Amino acid sequence: MNQKYLAVFTAAFALVCSGIITKAEAFSITPDKNGPTFILNEENNSLKAIKRLEILDNKYDVNFITGTFEDLSPTNKGITTFFRNQNHARQAGITLWQSLINLSDSSGNLFSTIEDIDGNLSHQWNIPFVFRDVLNAGWWQGIIDDNSIGLVRVGRVNASTFNFTKLTYANFQLSAKKSVPEPLTILGSLTAAGFGIAIKRKFVFTRPN
Repeated sequence: MNQKYLAVFTAAFALVCSGIITKAEAFSITPDKNGPTFILNEENNSLKAIKRLEILDNKYDVNFITGTFEDLSPTNKGITTFFRNQNHARQAGITLWQSLINLSDSSGNLFSTIEDIDGNLSHQWNIPFVFRDVLNAGWWQGIIDDNSIGLVRVGRVNASTFNFTKLTYANFQLSAKKSVPEPLTILGSLTAAGFGIAIKRKFVFTRPN
């Protein structure tokens, strides 16, 4: 294979890998093959997201966002997933908390902070809910540091005050039933395959008898 085709192959390989390289700081771990997958950032010693966390017979992808409830709730419905039901919010909080304890107990990949989608670090995550009278709100707050993983209930807080309180929220979205490859990965794979076929054909057709 001459230098021209080697260069083409190298470029194609780089294209396939580029999506991975840009995300090299994060890695995933699935302690239990039937359980959730955790996305960790080793550099920041932080938890970025959880995939397929089972809560009340549904599986959710969880990431973290920071802001006020008033700003986030209209555009990020994931923070209101359990908002109208105190018991469901409690169950979501307990499940998320217990999953983090299980991860800490079962792996050497320790973490002491939460990392939101903008890269901000926090030692807590929150799941909001409204009380039956709708005039007051509260939230289940997970607390994470180098020594412990805790869970407490915060409330009652006047709903209008709650709207303007800046928090890092756990953002829940129903998991897709089937994973879909990223467009860049698909494009890179097809490109690499095309180059591979072209190189093979060229090599076969120019091979001496």
